[in-house]
This record gives sequence, structure tokens and C-alpha cells, in this order.
Amino acid sequence: MNFLFVALHKHLRNCFFCCNLMFAVCSSPQPIAIVQGNIEYVERFTYLGSVISSNGDVEADINARLAKAAAVFRQLDNVWRSITLSLKIKLDLYTSLIVSTAIYASETWKSTARICQQLDVFHQCNLLKILGITWKDHITNMEVLSWTGQQRLQDIVAERT
Repeated sequence: MNFLFVALHKHLRNCFFCCNLMFAVCSSPQPIAIVQGNIEYVERFTYLGSVISSNGDVEADINARLAKAAAVFRQLDNVWRSITLSLKIKLDLYTSLIVSTAIYASETWKSTARICQQLDVFHQCNLLKILGITWKDHITNMEVLSWTGQQRLQDIVAERT
């Protein structure tokens, strides 16, 4: 663990900004002093768009990813409602913009039933919106996947790991 702090100090000694450091191993973190001052202890922080948590939990990262993807999906609402665009174009846009945003860095996620369900619910809701299907239509998830030629999101994530 000491080598990590030495490497961190070497990296940060020329920086002129405040830094945060997460102590994942230490139960009671001691402040680390560098030339610019002490490094602040944090429970979680965002690095390259991923939420890093001190306890290694990926739920916060997954929620952040799905929120970002949902925001992009909402911005494209006119595309999804368009009658001039084909379903193939809509699905290609969905796969390249929404799915890629949602599962970015998914190689680092643990796979639990709750996470898999959360991913699939997000995916199915979006596909239903693209197809213009409501819950009143009584269409199964498997039928939606079959009509769109899509896989379950949990299966896409599993292929990447």
C-alpha cells in the first residue's frame, strides 16, 4: 500500500489543485500530506465518468450510467416518435448512443440478480417506447426482443466481460 502513496505523491507533487483520495483498505484513514496540503478522504468520486466507491460497490456507477443514458434517450424523443425514420435506423441509433452509454465500463461490474434486472428493465422500457408499445398491449419482453432483434442488456454486458 505504501508504494501506492509514493506513486501518488510523485504524480501529484507538481499539481496545483486540491486532490481527493479514497482509502479503500484503511478502516480509519490517516491524512496524507503532500506539498500542497492534506489529501481529502472521500467515500466516492467520479473518475473518467465512472463512480468509484470506497467499498467497491458498483451500484452507484450503474445508476449514474443509466441516468446518463436515460438523459440521452429523452433528448432523442423526437427521433423515437418520428414516423419518417425506419425502425432499423431507430434501433441502430439506440444501440450506438444509448446502449453504449449505459454499459460503458461494464467490464468492471459485478453481476447480481438485482443489477441484471435493473439493466433489463431500463432496456425494455426504452425498446417499448421506440416501438410505441404500452403496458396495455400485453406484449412480453421476449416478443419485444424478437421484434427488435435485440439481446437482453444483461447478456450484452456478460459478453463484454
